[in-house]
Parts: sequence; C-alpha cells; structure tokens
Amino acid sequence: MATWTRRQVLAQMGLAAAAVHALDPHELCCTMAAHAQTADKDLFELKKIGDGVYGAIAHQRYKTNCNGAVILTDDGVIVVDTHSKPSASRALYSQIQELTKKPVIKVINTHFHFDHTQGNESYAATNSKVEIIATEQTKVNLTTPGSGVGGVSFVETQIKAMPAEIDKLKADIQKESDPAKKKNLESSLQQAESYLQELKSMKVTLPTRTVTTTTTLKENGREIQLHVLGRAHTNGDLFIYLPKEKVVATGDALIDWMPFMNDGYPEDWINTLTALEKLDFTSIVPGHGEVLPKSHVAFFRGYFVDLIAAVKKASADKATLAEMQTKIGDQLASRYEAAMSKYAVGRYRDLRIPWRRQPRS
Repeated sequence: MATWTRRQVLAQMGLAAAAVHALDPHELCCTMAAHAQTADKDLFELKKIGDGVYGAIAHQRYKTNCNGAVILTDDGVIVVDTHSKPSASRALYSQIQELTKKPVIKVINTHFHFDHTQGNESYAATNSKVEIIATEQTKVNLTTPGSGVGGVSFVETQIKAMPAEIDKLKADIQKESDPAKKKNLESSLQQAESYLQELKSMKVTLPTRTVTTTTTLKENGREIQLHVLGRAHTNGDLFIYLPKEKVVATGDALIDWMPFMNDGYPEDWINTLTALEKLDFTSIVPGHGEVLPKSHVAFFRGYFVDLIAAVKKASADKATLAEMQTKIGDQLASRYEAAMSKYAVGRYRDLRIPWRRQPRS
C-alpha cells in the first residue's frame, strides 16, 4: 500500500469525522462537567511509579491540563511538562515540595502544545538557573506563528477566543435549571475568567537547551534518556526514558483517550510508536489519562493502522467524505470505542474541535 502524505491522510479523513476526526482533547472545555473544586491538590494526583519517580496525573478541569512526570535526583527535581498555565505548575510545585525541598533544576517539554508548555514560566521564576529542555523543532514551533495549538502567538489566539467562551457559559448558566449542572457551569465560568486573566499576563518561557538526537542526562543518582524517535503527535516529539526504573513519559504521542491529530503525522506516528516499543519499560506516564502498561503502545498504534487502512480502502472504493465520516467510525467502534471513552473528555465519538486549522504537508 502506497504511503500517503500527511495532507492526503487528513484530507480524506475529514477534520470533523466521527472517530476519524482530529479531536483536540485539550480544548473540550464545554462538553464535560467541570470540577467545582479549586484547591491546588485537586489539580493533580501524584502517583509513585518507581523509586523517586511519580506521575502527576491531571484531574479534569475546564481547561485541560496535561499529566506531568516528577523525577527526584540527588541534586534536585526534574519535571516533564508544565500544563496549561503557571497557576497549575505552581500547584504541582507545592505538591512536589511535600516530597522534597530541593529545587526544580530541569524542565523537559515533550512537545509545543499549550497545555504542556504554558507553565514553564513558573519554574523559571522559582529558579533562575532552571534548564528547560526540548527538541529543536519544538522550540521552532513555539516561536513560529501558526504552528498549531501552542507557542508565543497562540496566547493571543486564546485571548481573542476566550470572551466568546465566557459569554456562552453565562448564557448557559441562565438557561440551566438543573442545580448540579448549573453548579458545574458556574465553576467553569470562574475557571474560564481566571484563565483569561492568566493569559493576559502570560510570558511563554522558551527552552534554554534543545536536542536533535537521542541524548542522555547523567544526573546524580539518575540516568534519564531523551529519545527523538520521529514524528508522531507533532514534528518535535520527545520521549523521556528511565532505563533503570523502566518508565517512559510520552507526552501526547501516547495518551489514554482519542489522539489529537491536527498537528500530527499519522503514518509516521505508527513507526515512532514501533520504535518506542523497542525500549525496555513497564510503565507509561501518558500525556493524558492514567498511568499505563507497556501493552497500551500496541493498542494505541493499532488504532492508527486500522484507521489509515480503512480511510484508504474507502477512498479506493470512491466513498464520499460524508460516508467515511459515518461508516469508518462505526467500523472501528467495536475495537476502540470502549477503551477510548473512559473519561469525560477525549471520547471516541466526541466531535468538538475548537482551534481547527488546515493541515500542513
């Protein structure tokens, strides 16, 4: 079967197709019940997955935060990914201080999306010598307007969009008669207004060190490998691997719900996950969702294999886009819908795609 370009695959899939859509789980702000809690510890649950290694599993919020990984070393703390806003990364830092009083000495960004990078500034504020590490391509994406759902220019994009979101929430509150739903909407409104204020003062803090090939960090008491395995969720994905502890952190190249493909490379993604699977690990800190076993790699990769094959076959059979949007989702549902619909966000048949844009070649 011939290899298609990214543009061909995404064009045939259709950006709004059920189960073959380019779902953006980061922005499913209005389709879920927002948690009413506002205390810092309600944002993350620190789950120990190895000696001195923790997954910071993000709870659902109006603006979705990514998961983080927290790695303790003899000299200080290394944090993988920094969530959608400085207040979230400050909240995680408060939890980290309950584990150790040592400073955060390194931050690693797995890719450029806003919910993984917009908290960088809070770590730089707590330690002026903190090193922020990412791939060279991630730094390019962060600084290039229109790269996708992240970067310096994307802050202004969000600022312009938020007032309409806030107005809709206010209107929904006025119309809602169910007390529980109204309470969730009011919580969402409070979170949305707070998020807008953070955006207005946000300074996207860029990587201070970039890598282009696999690199090993030799920290006191810890070996941390940074693997550049190929394009997947973005063209700059970075995988963090702890060989002794047998743990990987993947960013959104592997998550516990539907993949977001607007900035992705579906066919490359398959090859990149195959390369990841060759590493010797047992636990995954995904970009979103719960800590996962290694077996999830094969399942997640299988979705792309089956999706692309189904799209190509439908195209060869002269199916219309509307037919593909209906039939392919149904065709793959028995295999993937249940496992990709465990949370209130990122579900298999969720169709909300704010921040839609045309795919690049």
